[in-house]
Amino acid sequence: MNRAEDPLLLEVKDFRLSFLQYKKAWEEQYVQVVNKLDLSIRKGEIVAVIGASGSGKSLLADAILGILPSNARPEGELFFKGEMLTADRQKALRGNEIALIPQSVQSLNPLIKAGKQVKRNTGSRPVQPWGKVGITEEIAGRYPFELSGGMARRVLTATALESDPELIIADEPTPGLDPTVLEETIGHIRDLAGRGTGIMFITHDISTAIKIADKLVIMDEGRTIETADSSAFSGDGKKLKEAYTRRLWKALPQNDFTAIPQRIGYQDRGKGELKADGIAYRYERGSYLFKNLDMAIKRGEVVGLYGISGSGKTTLAQVLAGYRNPLEGKVKIEGQSKGVSKVHPVQLIWQHPERAVNPRWKLKKVWKEAGITNPEIMRTLGIRPEWLERYPSELSGGELQRICLARAFHPSVKYIIADEMTTMLDAYTQASIWDAVLNHANEQSIGILAISHDGPLLERISSRVIEYESIRNV
Repeated sequence: MNRAEDPLLLEVKDFRLSFLQYKKAWEEQYVQVVNKLDLSIRKGEIVAVIGASGSGKSLLADAILGILPSNARPEGELFFKGEMLTADRQKALRGNEIALIPQSVQSLNPLIKAGKQVKRNTGSRPVQPWGKVGITEEIAGRYPFELSGGMARRVLTATALESDPELIIADEPTPGLDPTVLEETIGHIRDLAGRGTGIMFITHDISTAIKIADKLVIMDEGRTIETADSSAFSGDGKKLKEAYTRRLWKALPQNDFTAIPQRIGYQDRGKGELKADGIAYRYERGSYLFKNLDMAIKRGEVVGLYGISGSGKTTLAQVLAGYRNPLEGKVKIEGQSKGVSKVHPVQLIWQHPERAVNPRWKLKKVWKEAGITNPEIMRTLGIRPEWLERYPSELSGGELQRICLARAFHPSVKYIIADEMTTMLDAYTQASIWDAVLNHANEQSIGILAISHDGPLLERISSRVIEYESIRNV
């Protein structure tokens, strides 16, 4: 749709961002993280900001809202409705005319039920835009830790809509949503744009972006690489101007899936299995998420598990990995009900990596505590040495996920449960990570349960795919 005549809501001109850091002997040093970024959003326009993990997408959102940390030094110009965004104006607009859907589900208060976190600023009466974003009364009555990743994201979306904003900054709002809820969410965002709301849709997911956005702004290492209409993402990408953009497009599982060779079929090596034998689980006062569930993952095979958001897949992953005890049945690891080594032989890669690390530890302590001794792991997973000197909050979601994944490369690990492991990663990095994981699993005869809503991804990486609804028996 041509929106050239629509009023301009947001304009970013030559935006740059650096952070003050201290080296030894308190020597000051500014580290550049955003080099040159330009974009504009008109009234009723949806602009997707695409880039690899760590490219500066979320920092741009924080800069617009005026919530950067004190050691940040922004440069360039930010305008909202033609006026400069000063600190005082940002404070007045934030949460009113400009709203944020944050990336991290940790933004929800863990002590308050979901429904009470969705309320109007003018009073305590809960609003109920729930149906439009897939929130039921049952979900509203749960605490955040009782929600799946997809459910938590729906709650975050609802909280951002309470003030009827003119501009919504949606920072990775769709990872973890099954196809049905994703389409509903896309429809709701389109409805908002149809009523004149401008939307900055920050994501790594090109497939979703081209369904929803009028145009896509491609970033790499803090710089605007290309701005393209969504229609340019088709076929072999010949309509795209830049090689980097074409590489992202071709890396999707439904395209070339660039970094993944043809999958090697599973070969039975007779080394045991991870088996769920008639297990069941439900939360207190809730209905069963699964019951009489039987499944097995053999050493050396990759089993894909596909199902809708909120159906209990993540809880099943936690039971298989030993974080929760089944209410009925048993989980057996190579014939035994409990692991026999100090490092549990079943490692869970959580969908949200911030939930899996101590926020008060620098990552070098996380690395040491995990007993990682093979330096080659850093190269294999694309981990930069300087990341280990930072706290978890100083890394992007994708960067932190690689640190979490490294723990699963411990030699005592025999099974990996990957719960939407690469949901937060761009297409090329996703393909590279799966290439590393599959090669490692093949070399070490590791069994993998890959949980995802991404059907094309599961088809590319799995020895076989299971429909979760067919085994949960409720």
